[in-house]
Amino acid sequence: MDGKGRPGGSGGLILGIESSCDETAAAVVRAGGEVLANVVASQIALHANYGGVVPELASREHLRNIVPVVRAAMKQARYSVPDLTFAGLDAIAVTEGPGLAGALLVGITYAKALALGAGKPLIAVNHLEGHIHAVLMEAGNREQGIGNREMPLLALVVSGGHTHLYLSHEPTSQNRDMGHPGLWHYRNVGRTVDDAAGEAFDKVAKLLGLGYPGGPWIDALAVKGNPHAVEFKFGQIKPREPRAGIVNKKAPGLPSGGPTFDFSFSGIKTAVLRYIQAHGMSAAIEVRRKALAEALKENPSIKPGEAVALLQWLFDAETLDLIASFQYAVVGNLMRQTFAAAEAFGARGIVVSGGVAANSELRRRFTEEAVQRGLPVAFPTLAMSTDNAAMIAAAAWPKFVAGEFADEGLVATPQLKLG
Repeated sequence: MDGKGRPGGSGGLILGIESSCDETAAAVVRAGGEVLANVVASQIALHANYGGVVPELASREHLRNIVPVVRAAMKQARYSVPDLTFAGLDAIAVTEGPGLAGALLVGITYAKALALGAGKPLIAVNHLEGHIHAVLMEAGNREQGIGNREMPLLALVVSGGHTHLYLSHEPTSQNRDMGHPGLWHYRNVGRTVDDAAGEAFDKVAKLLGLGYPGGPWIDALAVKGNPHAVEFKFGQIKPREPRAGIVNKKAPGLPSGGPTFDFSFSGIKTAVLRYIQAHGMSAAIEVRRKALAEALKENPSIKPGEAVALLQWLFDAETLDLIASFQYAVVGNLMRQTFAAAEAFGARGIVVSGGVAANSELRRRFTEEAVQRGLPVAFPTLAMSTDNAAMIAAAAWPKFVAGEFADEGLVATPQLKLG
């Protein structure tokens, strides 16, 4: 630290560890804003054989990967901080939840051992908060206009496991005057009542004989179809009936039976299935499934866009229109709920994060709508959209400054909530 209490030199170095689902990740980040190393070991090829994540297999892979991934991150960080060792770190951060219990336990156990051995404080981080800080970290570095002046922010965290809206703000803090951030506060103002948006992408992709994860496949194919060919509708989620004397906790000032900003994506998945059945598409889907399986077997690293270009004959106009219409409807629902919530709560900026934030149509349409409304909007880079440890280390920085450390009783919390 320098004489004014700010990080100086190589200070403020936090090693982040993330193992909530099917990526084993480690990163070294300085003062919550400068990424010195970010290493991710993905399990996509393994779980693609099953069309989704198998929890027991995920845990086993984390056990295999955790040590080499952390070593690789420390080695990468030495390009910026020569001779860096665990003793040179300021803290170790790890995902506490939400996520798969066994997967989380691998990361937490290893992080606790590292912290104990190196004599460093341990910081527990909510995975969802990590996704929000992935955007805040990069938006600040790229000067995207998302900052203290845009409080409160509305954060949409949208992935395979989560679709949540958080009203987020960084309270005024004496530490901020010294260059330190204050602890962030979150209020959950919207959530999915069933499937997450990313889960719907995965399930629809599976129905259509596409690969896993489904999001990149649908994104690559949607541009070739007509998004207005099939009309998908989202029903209004019924709010709870108002009761006398009960305040709407999501929107103080609105009645308890007032508007809801929740999401539901199970219905559109069922609608796609019914469309497939009604239009006799099952035989063509089975041909596609087998052809893609053979192509991926020959070249497991091939990307969806490349596979689509090589196997264009597999995708007829009706399938492409269905895919384009499905994506258009999902993105439209995410937009409607997000911007309605932003207006209701007086949000002065929007951040979108999580795996689905990598979707090209989502980025384009959110940006266009935000410009029309005069609201700044920020997304993470594609590398930071999916699970990674840099976002965990970034979210840990305000906690480090505030001295909010975990004790030896830290355990995995699969259903951990934010806000």
